[in-house]
Amino acid sequence: MINEEIVRENLKKVIEQKSGKDVIALGIISSIIVKGGNIGFALEVAGNTQANEELRRNCEQAVQAISGVGKVTVVATGQKQAGQQKAKLYIEGVKNIIVVASGKGGVGKSTVALNLALSLVELKHKVALVDADIYGPSIPKMLGAEKLKPEIRDRKAMPIEKYGLHTISIGYFVDKDRAAIWRGPMITKALYNLLMGTKWPDIEYLIVDTPPGTGDVHLSLMENFNLTGAIIVSTPQELALIDARKIYDMFTKLSVPIIGIVENMSYFIQNDSEIYIFGKDGAKRMSEELGIKLLGRIPLDPQICHASDCGNPLMLSEDLAEIYEDIAKDVIAKVA
Repeated sequence: MINEEIVRENLKKVIEQKSGKDVIALGIISSIIVKGGNIGFALEVAGNTQANEELRRNCEQAVQAISGVGKVTVVATGQKQAGQQKAKLYIEGVKNIIVVASGKGGVGKSTVALNLALSLVELKHKVALVDADIYGPSIPKMLGAEKLKPEIRDRKAMPIEKYGLHTISIGYFVDKDRAAIWRGPMITKALYNLLMGTKWPDIEYLIVDTPPGTGDVHLSLMENFNLTGAIIVSTPQELALIDARKIYDMFTKLSVPIIGIVENMSYFIQNDSEIYIFGKDGAKRMSEELGIKLLGRIPLDPQICHASDCGNPLMLSEDLAEIYEDIAKDVIAKVA
């Protein structure tokens, strides 16, 4: 079955001569549409030049070579000059930046981000977690670290370490009952300070727990930092999946690799039977449709809620811990 991921993989073979980079790495491919065997997408280059027309033809031929493809439509636009990209910021000591995102709130994204990070720690990796949900920081509560304050050294904040995990959150700096009534520029400045104003040790995986939706935090991350990849979190419910597809569209348009999707609250276990409260296999269908990996299915379990509320995420049962460990191993393999 032809999907967007297959199209992108084939387009990686097309090199833009001036930069020497492929068109996917340059971020000049957007709006990929796959309908049956027909495929269309935009090639963002400036000017109606011979080189750009040749690049357009090469893209068309690369996609046409996919087995089962019918008509291929490549529209050259003038939105972006090939090879011209904004310089990205480097976070000292950090090797990989992985964004955890959801289109809709209430799907358990922060819980997934935290337990993924802790599972990576259990696998003997050096891991940090940034709570980038500026309006609703929850990581300090989930770690039982609400009363802790970062120490300042050399004008940078030292991350709070719990369970071997290095964390930073706006929740460490403001009163937990005080609302952050901030406009977009203040949000992006706060995000910058969390990432660049923290004195990180050597970190293999920096997990960023983002707010729900597609807003200023996501745009600031994608525009200013080299992101290794993104993980999408959703429930099986179609309402949640509609917004998860929007998150997917945002990341792919801005050339952020999708590591995979996690289906949270997949089922409830009662009398050794799985009860599908929010529907069945929604994320699986989405992963197959879009050609991305289903990283795992996490059940709706009261102990997860209890562990988060009491600030002790390591209370998870062996079965739940194993699910998160498998997800962590898949993430490592995908990033490698």
